[in-house]
Amino acid sequence: MSQPWQALESLNDVATSHLSWRLLLGDSFDSNRDLLVPINELAAALPVPGRPYEWLEVSEFEEGVFEGYNQKTETYVQVDRRDIVCYEFSFSKLAGELAALIGFEVAFERLGGPMYRFRLGHFGNPNGSGFSLYLAKVSDPRRLDWCIDALLAETQRPFVLFLTSNRMLNSRNETALNTRGCLIIPLEQAMLRGDDGDWNLSQWARGQLVAFRDRLMPPAKTVAGRFPTPSGCRWSEVEMRFSDTEKISVTIRDQRQMLTYSQLGLVDSRSGKPSKQWELLLKFAREHGMMTWLSPDACRKNRKQRELLNKSLQQFFDIEGEPIELTDDRKGWRCVFKLHPEDWEHSFSSANQPNRLQDEW
Repeated sequence: MSQPWQALESLNDVATSHLSWRLLLGDSFDSNRDLLVPINELAAALPVPGRPYEWLEVSEFEEGVFEGYNQKTETYVQVDRRDIVCYEFSFSKLAGELAALIGFEVAFERLGGPMYRFRLGHFGNPNGSGFSLYLAKVSDPRRLDWCIDALLAETQRPFVLFLTSNRMLNSRNETALNTRGCLIIPLEQAMLRGDDGDWNLSQWARGQLVAFRDRLMPPAKTVAGRFPTPSGCRWSEVEMRFSDTEKISVTIRDQRQMLTYSQLGLVDSRSGKPSKQWELLLKFAREHGMMTWLSPDACRKNRKQRELLNKSLQQFFDIEGEPIELTDDRKGWRCVFKLHPEDWEHSFSSANQPNRLQDEW
């Protein structure tokens, strides 16, 4: 069994003995061991390897010494304690692996009810746009009925539902999910181990998720454009002021617009959230357009992001020259344009800010 999904689906629970996991996973046990977490329980029974209908009833006849009784053969055998230690499948680790492959924000929680239902996280902005991702682990079609009915009752927006496979999915549930606009992703077709042992997202799953994302969240490139900058403008004529963490007011001579980070093209194409360049622009605003090593948000990674931000601003506003340049002493960066934070007032403009001691940038 090359992947753990069929093994997980065959269990009524999410935990079993170390020996059972080894038998279920076979040659792939070592590669999937990172998803198994030991719990403070010992198994009361063990399967007999090579005999699918025989079990050993485990008992401790001396402290730390265990034996198993086979009712079919009426014999006792010694049992290694390591074999009866129980391991639980870690859905929180699985959420982290999926998030790394897909790019969603992990917000893991087990949902209420008797079944194994999990919310993995959210793709897009947390203000209601985007979509949530869920997982249901079941070994019986009736349990999946309950899980899907509960999710549809609790969630009004389309969502992504991961299953171990489609084997438990009936036509009624599939129709109900499709009517809501949901996406069903069986893990056995989507999340595969590569030859190097790393997880990979299949091309099929990636295509399904991209189409689903673009249906709910238009790609950022469709809203990015150019500002109607008057001819001959310089960066010193540009004034920007944040209205909140996702919008900024821009004024150039007689042109004024309220723009979102996506309209400026400063959006992370994978998550739909503001990009690192937008975050850097916000940091500059908090410092009224000046940043040195003594600034709270100073970081070496800002150098590369500053270069990318300059290119994005030059392209959007179509103004020559660098919008963010080195200070005269070359120990910091300053915005050539006027930049103000959200709570800025005219009486506290950047011109009235005291000079800060500067360190090497």
